[in-house]
Formats: sequence, C-alpha cells, structure tokens
Amino acid sequence: MPGREAELFSFGTIDYLDAGDILPAKTESPLHVVLDGRLAGTSGWFGPGNHFGTPESELQALDRPARVWVVDTTTLPMDLRRGMTKALIASDMAEAAAKPADELPEADSLCDADHPEIRRQAARLRRASPASTAEAILKFVHGFPYRFGAWQERASDTLKRGVGMCTTKTNLQVALMRAAGLEAGFVEVPMPTSVLGKLMPSSWLALQRPTVRHYFAAVKLNGVWHGADSSYDYASYRIFLEMFPWMAHREEPVLTEGAPYIPCLEIQHKDLFDITVVDSIAGEMGKKSRFETRHFEALNTHVDRARGVHQRWLGSTAEAVAGNGVSA
Repeated sequence: MPGREAELFSFGTIDYLDAGDILPAKTESPLHVVLDGRLAGTSGWFGPGNHFGTPESELQALDRPARVWVVDTTTLPMDLRRGMTKALIASDMAEAAAKPADELPEADSLCDADHPEIRRQAARLRRASPASTAEAILKFVHGFPYRFGAWQERASDTLKRGVGMCTTKTNLQVALMRAAGLEAGFVEVPMPTSVLGKLMPSSWLALQRPTVRHYFAAVKLNGVWHGADSSYDYASYRIFLEMFPWMAHREEPVLTEGAPYIPCLEIQHKDLFDITVVDSIAGEMGKKSRFETRHFEALNTHVDRARGVHQRWLGSTAEAVAGNGVSA
C-alpha cells in the first residue's frame, strides 16, 4: 500500500509475545502480520512478513520473542479497507503463482537443455566465439530478478517465469550453454550466511545455518573451467554493495577467457580457478524445501522493498487482478 502504510499501521496494535506465549484472540475480523519471530500451530509456522486472519488453531511463539501487528478490519475506513483488500489479493496471487506443482518433475529432467524454448533462446544468444557466447548467456540470466522460491523446477520453467534464485538461475544458465554447444557444469561452494546480509530480515537469518550452499555455473574455455555466477541481478547486487563497497567494480557481469565472474569467491578472497565442476546437481535440486511458499514470499517482499522494485511487482499484479475481473 504505497504511501499509506503508516496510516494503516496506526489503526492496529502490536502484540509482544515471549517464547512460549499464545497469540491472543482480540477481534472477530482480524488481520495479523508477523513482524519478528515465529508462530507455530497445527497448520505450520508463520515468519516475518507472513499474514493471516483468524488462525485455524492456537499459535504459539517459538524459540524467541515475537511481535505481531493486528488490526480489526471492521474499524478501517472504507478506502483503506479497499486498498488493503487489493494488497492482500496481490499477495495471495503472488504466492499462488510461486507454489510448486503437487507432483514435482523428476530430478534428472531439471536441466532440460533439449527443450525447444531453451534451444531457441540459446540460438539467439550464440555469438562468434565460445567466450562471447558464454558471456551473452551469463548476462541474459543475470538479468532475471533474484527471487527466493522452490528450486525443483526445470530450466525451461525458469526461462518462462523470468525470475529465479542461485539454483534455478544456474540450472537455466547451464542448460542454455549446453544447448549452445558449450561444455558447462555446476559448482557448489560454501558461503557464510552472513553474506546474505540485507537480502534477508535479521530474524530470518537467525533461522539459517551458519554456512549455506551456493551454486553457480561454469563453462570450459580453451580447456580451463571458468565460473560464471548469474545469481544476483543488478538490484540485488547493489544491496550487497552496502556491505562490500569495494566490490563495486564487479557489478557488471563480465566473462572473458582467463577472467571468470564469481563475486561470491572474490568477496571471500578465494582463488577463482580453484573450483570443482560437476555434471549435475539433480540430487540437491530434487530435495523438498523445509520452507513453504508463504515463507519464500515473505522473503521476496523484504528483498523487493530493499531494492525498491515492489511498486513494479504490485503494478503488474494489479493488472492481473483487473484482468481476472477481481474487484475490492
């Protein structure tokens, strides 16, 4: 609700819960938004950014204190109620669009380099040399906005969606390079969770392990493997620059023979050629996430606000809402 957040916020109150406390029931038509901490019940848990109405069961603060904003929706002025309803519809549509299929694709089918759309896009990106082709593919996938989500999707699905995270963008990049006739593979490296920095709220960082697995693509140029990390688009990379300003010279993705593009290793002052390339990460991509779609969408809300693009997402969703004949 651009420009009206403070006004809406003033109509609600904040419940402060210690670990183990039960969320109190206050009104018959509530809207709750978790600000910090986690609440759990029989239907799963809710984290920062998640919203819900009347919970299906009692919700209890988990291992740390929690703050929950709650408003009685019947007390809101009509114009605010309309705006809030549209925002909730947009949120629900984003969550529904990001939800993975009930039957996930077979893990070994995820890097579908032979898919017609992958082959067509690879043909458009083919250049005069292997290095220039690999760089064109790197820049193309790099341009996809970074979005948290499930990683059990085919490369062709990521191409269609136009967004992704490190696993799905890497999978697409490898598929495109293979379709273009390049020898390509996957690299897994450990990355300190703290490097995620402002891409996650502090209370979400507390839920993560100290080290996470990060994935990027590699291409063999003149017999030597070159890493080419397409994970973070310009907007996401600028968030990293707030913590690592000395990496500003690597904002532009550039890949040439003898010069890999791997900012995550440069940040850690690692040897860019000391990488292990594997043919597949199907085993990792085939694993089911411990997070639900609503958890990923809460993270995406935070990322979008941090990089200032939530207005564009809201605009496109509002058009979809209107196109479906939804009114509020």
